Amino acid sequence: MKPSRDNPFPPDRTPSASQRFRRALLPPVEAVALWLPSHLVPRLSRRAVRRLARALGAAMARIPSGARRVARANLDVVYGATKSPEEKRAILRAAFDHAALVLLDYFWFSRHTAERVARHCAPADEAMSRWIDGRFPGILVTAHLGNWELGGQYIALRGRSMWSVYRPIGTNRTLMPLLKFRQATGQHVIAREGAMMGMMRALRQNSLVAILLDQHTDPSDGGFYLDFFGLPAAFSNAAGHIAHRLKVPVGLVGVVHDADEDRYRLAIYDEITSEEAAALAPKAITARIVAGLERMILANPGQWLWVYRRWKRWPLGDDPARFPFYAVVDRSVADHPQ
Repeated sequence: MKPSRDNPFPPDRTPSASQRFRRALLPPVEAVALWLPSHLVPRLSRRAVRRLARALGAAMARIPSGARRVARANLDVVYGATKSPEEKRAILRAAFDHAALVLLDYFWFSRHTAERVARHCAPADEAMSRWIDGRFPGILVTAHLGNWELGGQYIALRGRSMWSVYRPIGTNRTLMPLLKFRQATGQHVIAREGAMMGMMRALRQNSLVAILLDQHTDPSDGGFYLDFFGLPAAFSNAAGHIAHRLKVPVGLVGVVHDADEDRYRLAIYDEITSEEAAALAPKAITARIVAGLERMILANPGQWLWVYRRWKRWPLGDDPARFPFYAVVDRSVADHPQ
């Protein structure tokens, strides 16, 4: 039985022969898929990388795929009828171009990392410089927008004690190079499973901790629903909870690519002071960050990851017709009231 809108949790079953075959085939395919770009892309000139990104982005935008369908559904949620189909297609094309650049940059920045990060990253405002040059503890919240990986790289390169929370993806063959890349300029990593203790430990040492907020977090894992572009979406409350408990500031940061200068600009889009964090309830802190996240996305729509299934579930009792085609009912909300 497949997951459906009414039954997202199919019963466990033994993998079929074809599934076992695909799993056995995955390691060698991953090895080849990683070996080629990791050896070729870092040797390209910067101009060649950007040209290749545009070519890959154009191909991604033309080839029919489930990712394109998800992206179009998400664009409809965010913009509704306020943008024409042509305007939405232009945003999607820009987003695919940017996604291709981010992918290639993962490999390109893996060589001469410190030199290349220093050359192609910079703070965009005094608020960001204050976070980088300061010695106070704080939580930096970001999203899958711009190049979120390079932000932590640059801050650590500038000498700031920097930690980032990661969610394990893929196999060890894909995860380990990513973690090595994150740590190339001195950044430290914290696994998302059990991250609360690691985050608080780092903050008590006057470090900065970065966390991605635009990921679905089930209520059973500590998430709760907030309005996000007019629809409820489940967010982690970890940043709000820790900021309130430790009375530390929160900064919403975007690492946005400036195409004219080919630089990633780190900018603060909203700040919650330590005094505000102490006074606000944890959920109120998270709600304010999410409101700022909406503004950041609307300011840079061509650099957000539209293909992510952000409205993954809808709360039991809501109208499923309001949600994207990929959403399924969340029956856990009754057991985890908001």
